[in-house]
Amino acid sequence: MRKNEYLTLVAMEECAEIQQALSKAIRFGFDDHHPSRADETNEEQILTEFYQLTAMMEELQKQGIIESFTQAKIDQVKQDKIEKVYKYMDYSVKKGLLE
Repeated sequence: MRKNEYLTLVAMEECAEIQQALSKAIRFGFDDHHPSRADETNEEQILTEFYQLTAMMEELQKQGIIESFTQAKIDQVKQDKIEKVYKYMDYSVKKGLLE
């Protein structure tokens, strides 16, 4: 395995850990915590995993494995995503699938 593959795999693992943290927050509440981690709420766990993924994405960029977007491109991607989410959220409401 090469360094680029190793770092990419770690980033993939962080994606899975965010999924797990979000799932637990939905099931047990954002303010709840794992019994073995009373000092960290599910919300804090989500943020920890998010920033660990951010660190890995930044490392992939730093190592030249992936390129970075300009800040303008990042802002546009984020704005486009939020608009798309709310467009389909409205559609789900109209279908009676979302309160």
